[in-house]
Amino acid sequence: MDTRDTLAEYREKRDFRSTPEPSDRQRPDPSLDHPTFVVQKHDASTLHYDFRLEVDGVLKSWAVRKGPSADPREKRLAMPTEDHPMAYATFEGVIPSGYGAGTVIVWDQGTYRNLREEEGVSMEQALAEGKVTFWLDGEKLRGGYSLVYMKGRGGWLLIKQDDDEADSARDLVSEAPASVLTGRTIEEVRAEAGLPPKAQKPGGRKRTTPSQKKPRAPKRTPKEEGERKEIRVGRRTVEVSSPDKVLFPESGLTKGDLVDYYRRVAEWMVPYLKDRPLTLHRFPDGIDHAGFVQQHAPDYYPDWIARATVEKEEGGTVTHAVASDAASLVYLANQNVITPHVWLSRVDRPRHPDRLIFDLDPPGGDFDAVRRAAFAVRELLEELGLPAFVMATGSKGLHVVTPLDRRADFDAVRDFVRDASEVLAQRYPADLTVEQRKAKREGRVFLDPLRNTYAHTAVAPYAVRAKPGAPVATPLDWDEVKDPKMQPGRYTIENLFRRLARKEDPWAGMGRRACGLTAARRRLDALRQEAR
Repeated sequence: MDTRDTLAEYREKRDFRSTPEPSDRQRPDPSLDHPTFVVQKHDASTLHYDFRLEVDGVLKSWAVRKGPSADPREKRLAMPTEDHPMAYATFEGVIPSGYGAGTVIVWDQGTYRNLREEEGVSMEQALAEGKVTFWLDGEKLRGGYSLVYMKGRGGWLLIKQDDDEADSARDLVSEAPASVLTGRTIEEVRAEAGLPPKAQKPGGRKRTTPSQKKPRAPKRTPKEEGERKEIRVGRRTVEVSSPDKVLFPESGLTKGDLVDYYRRVAEWMVPYLKDRPLTLHRFPDGIDHAGFVQQHAPDYYPDWIARATVEKEEGGTVTHAVASDAASLVYLANQNVITPHVWLSRVDRPRHPDRLIFDLDPPGGDFDAVRRAAFAVRELLEELGLPAFVMATGSKGLHVVTPLDRRADFDAVRDFVRDASEVLAQRYPADLTVEQRKAKREGRVFLDPLRNTYAHTAVAPYAVRAKPGAPVATPLDWDEVKDPKMQPGRYTIENLFRRLARKEDPWAGMGRRACGLTAARRRLDALRQEAR
């Protein structure tokens, strides 16, 4: 298929001197293993959802008036529109007067699989036959869907398949209205463009003459409206949108609370983020709705947000955000990033970690078992001449961490942790295991070395977790681990600063104790030999 011909209609309908829409056909992320899909919420003459599938280098597009549904009984009318260039998959903004005038956000995006491929039917063939069946792997839309052509009517039907992802009780478009890219709503994008709220269409409302109209109330300030505010963070001014949006419904904590927490904790947290690629866990609609994991730093991030482009193991590259100052951390919080996860290496030597980690999760919620496991790991590390630091993850367990001098690469570090884990499992067979199969762990703490792999991440110290009460990953000293009252979610954004006011950060100065693994490797090999 000649993409220049298929995009001719798209180009003819637009004046690229005035519209911000892209003319570039380049795929936003050429490293994706599967084709892209995107659903864009489009408030034009009527509000609708533009459903787009990547097929042969362009986005095949349909306008779905009511938006996609998770209910297999719903058949949503999908009217075909012109093909769009691949670069359109990340477009958000306000289209000026003319064709398609209105506001656009990326309501959902992800990849898809052609389910008719097993029949030997390509997407092009399926479209020509009028029956397309595919599996969506998006942030909001998941599972099987079909597009079925209605002969003689020119339209299609978008239908959810009856699979494990179907849910007739959910109204996807109303429960999750915001963009999966920026966390912004249609209204927020209009406001940021300096446009007033869209006027309500007449219908059922009594018309008034100019003399009957009430005087217009004075315009309220953004702070009064609760829609946005600007805060000063170091040398930067960061705009916070929708600070009153509730992210933690059980406790009523808002995005403004999250932003304020990260602003205040940056003094302690940024040293553990600086110069490290980040993977971001975002929750635009709060923790009661599905969040999503973001690795790539979008183009709309301001220039002062640092980036790191690193190689992917399967080929290609990905550009991560890096939060090396407080303003960056606050900006990410405004993007509804509840939990930043960090690489175990830094951007200048990404294949050489500066810490190794034992990730200890409780079997069946037994935190006492994790506590015992942590002390067993500490005992072995000290026997090998290595320091051991500990952190409550804010989720279920503990991390035991050793700072490294970055001489060893990830393969060597992972092998070291694997062999150390085997020694621990031999020493404490009733409590610890390296058994991969859950059915064979028998209530023991699983020691998994794979956290120490290139491009894998760990929750950042002082990061908030997407759980009720907003617990925080908190570095501890070893005496605290002995305390039977200690639980992984003991500290939250509401009580952490009382702790920091009376207790120094137990991980402060960790980097000064960085070690090599050469001598420890010899000692470990000797222990393994003795155990045979």
